[in-house]
This record gives sequence, structure tokens and C-alpha cells, in this order.
Amino acid sequence: MNKQEFVDRLRVSLSGKIPPGQVEENARYYEDYINTQIRLGETEESVLDGLGDPRLIARSIVAAENVRTEGGSEQEYAHREEREEHPGRNRHFLHVANLPAWVLPVLAGGFLLLLLVALGLIFRLVLHMLAWLWPLIAIGMIVIFFIKLFRDWLH
Repeated sequence: MNKQEFVDRLRVSLSGKIPPGQVEENARYYEDYINTQIRLGETEESVLDGLGDPRLIARSIVAAENVRTEGGSEQEYAHREEREEHPGRNRHFLHVANLPAWVLPVLAGGFLLLLLVALGLIFRLVLHMLAWLWPLIAIGMIVIFFIKLFRDWLH
């Protein structure tokens, strides 16, 4: 299966079960996620293998939408779906953790955002320290200039 087939299966699996705007939003999200991972050096096949079955992802999205609209426990839906979809089969990591398949990319994006914020804060701290030290550095350079000038004048 390629990226386009994955996104098409996701759209078909979501159609009629959630509002059309959300169908397109989810399809765009997964398409963007796949493209981003490919740009980061992964193969399309490995990204799609990591995501799993688009129909199962669609079921998780629909279950989450049902929880939002009807109330209930999202974990109940995740357990029930896992038992119905793959009885007796090794469970995928996301299902062991009772997380829908779309959560992992969101967590990865959150980690990346946190990393960027931390790097920004470190950069700001370094610039702040340089701004504080700059007058001392400037004075030191002037003193060294005059010492060298005086030393050259004496010789």
C-alpha cells in the first residue's frame, strides 16, 4: 500500500461516520505526517507500517468522536476495538497503552516543539549573558589597546 491508498482508505473508513470536515482534516493530517516523516529520511513503507491499518485508525477516530459526543470512556472503546480487530494476535504498542494511532504523531510533534522552545531559551540565555559581558569585554579591549600603544611608544 502506498501513501495515497492509505489516505483514501482512511477517508472511506471515516466517511459517513464523522462530519465531512473532520474526515478531510484527519486525511490531511495523516498525509502531512507521512510527508514529514519521508522528508526526515524514513521510507514511505516504514512510515505506513508504523501507522498500521488505516481502518483501525479510522475506528479510533470515530470512537473518540463518539466519546466526545455521547460521553463514556475512550479506554473502553480502545479495549473493545482491539479484541474485535485482532483476537489472539500480538497487540501493537499503541493499543497496549490504550492510545489511538493518531496520538503518537501528536506526541512526537509536542516533543519537537518542546525541544525547539528549550533551544530558544538556551540561545536567549547565551545572548543575555553576552549582553551583560559586552561592556566588560569592550573596556578590556580598550585597556589592552592602550597598553600596547604605550609599550610601542616606549620602544
